[in-house]
Amino acid sequence: MKDQRAAAESIQDGRAAERFAEQLRTLRSAAGDPSFRKMAGRSGRISHTTLHEAVAGTRFPSWETTREFVRACEADEALWRCRWEDAQRPGPAPRPGGDGDGDGDRAPVVAASAPKEQGVVQVVEYPRAEDGVAARRRRRLPWLNAAAVVLVVAVAAVLGVTVRGRSDPDGPGTPTASPSPVASPTTTAFSDSLIPGDSSRFVGDVTIPDGTQVKVNAQFDKVWALANVGKVDWHNRYLARMDPTADGAGCRTPDRVQIGDTPPGEQVMIRVRVTAPSRPGKCWVSWKMVDEAGREYFPTRRPVYFMVTVTA
Repeated sequence: MKDQRAAAESIQDGRAAERFAEQLRTLRSAAGDPSFRKMAGRSGRISHTTLHEAVAGTRFPSWETTREFVRACEADEALWRCRWEDAQRPGPAPRPGGDGDGDGDRAPVVAASAPKEQGVVQVVEYPRAEDGVAARRRRRLPWLNAAAVVLVVAVAAVLGVTVRGRSDPDGPGTPTASPSPVASPTTTAFSDSLIPGDSSRFVGDVTIPDGTQVKVNAQFDKVWALANVGKVDWHNRYLARMDPTADGAGCRTPDRVQIGDTPPGEQVMIRVRVTAPSRPGKCWVSWKMVDEAGREYFPTRRPVYFMVTVTA
């Protein structure tokens, strides 16, 4: 009996891994089918081999692997965390054709096509999580609604007692003061910028597109174009290198370069002088916008970067 149960669980795990791998393949396709080496370069934390295994479907990927895959495709990390968790929940076997090519329910997934600070957003679709999980959630809704009604009635009763308890004893039924309204918590819109109203958009690589070949020890100028699409003037801002420069094995650059003053609605060109390493290989350097104290203006956004191939 235990052997049968273990075999059934193994089959179910394999199906879950394959279904989730199909979702990751769809996400990668929507992001422009970047190579796994390029995705690994964008991540800087995971190898291209591990990313390739994630879409093979042979085993279910860890959240760390999934997170770096999603980040490399510029997708919604919070949304994919939910999808990753849902894909592991046990449920009934999928209906024929329900693994992505059938007519089952589908849910939209947002994935960005540009790999930099901010880019164009595409909407693609992939299969929803297990139907059984969704059904269980729907069955819980009536109980949640009933609990909400009971809670509202209880709060109304407490407020009524409070008002009566504050009535003037010389004039029964005449309240001396009305209760202060209970302040409801306000929902503050999420902001990923250090200064409210501030925003930037990556325009493009002006020089040295990603993958450009350069000779060992060669010097070149990397130039990006950024746009101020917010409501805040840019003044005394810098692009700061995110990875260390002291190891001697990578490209050599200044630790930070200044960004020219840029009012809202304008673009700015940012130039970095680069010296290629002394031996062949890949060179990938990322940068974030910071103030004079080194605080990041857009801490949750992807950095701008350059990636070159160094040849002998």
